[in-house]
Amino acid sequence: MNFGACLVAFLLAAGLERLWETGASRRAIRGEKRQPWTFFAFLVLQVAIYALTAVEYFAMRRPVVWPVAVAALMVFGLATWLRLVAVRTLGKYWSLHLEIRSDHQFVTEGIYRHVRHPAYAAIMAEVISVPLVGNAYYTALFALLTYVPLLLFRWRREEGEMIAKFGEPYRRYCREVPAFVPWSRALRVGDNSRSNPPSDVGGSAA
Repeated sequence: MNFGACLVAFLLAAGLERLWETGASRRAIRGEKRQPWTFFAFLVLQVAIYALTAVEYFAMRRPVVWPVAVAALMVFGLATWLRLVAVRTLGKYWSLHLEIRSDHQFVTEGIYRHVRHPAYAAIMAEVISVPLVGNAYYTALFALLTYVPLLLFRWRREEGEMIAKFGEPYRRYCREVPAFVPWSRALRVGDNSRSNPPSDVGGSAA
């Protein structure tokens, strides 16, 4: 089996799926965009992660550690499924941007009954699992140190915007539903945001 060819095919397929998702986002109801620079930063980082995965694999020529590659591929598949479920559940409110809409509603049905930001959780899993499929450990570390912190920064800003728009109902949602991991009581901002909310949307936009 030519693992290098399979890896390139995998990266191209994953990139095409993300292009489709970008097109789906453009069909959503438009609103006032906040922090538009984050979209372009994520785009640049994602392209870099995919490209560096291929570069590191072909440059380092490590023996393929199949358990790592297979496990990472399974994580990627699960992350893709989770993100698509989130996109379908949000429907017209799905967006790759932080957007404020006049009729904005935060969704609490489907997957959002169990986790507030399934798409963000899926994306974090994806950007780390993609390099690991190719045994590109340095690239996985790069993703962990760049993409993930930026995503968490945007998540905090998004939570603040939702709290500012919806007030106590969203605070209660934060207390009752974890941000990324179902049944986890970690990473909840509802109580902390009561005294010092972040300044900038989304909530159930991701």
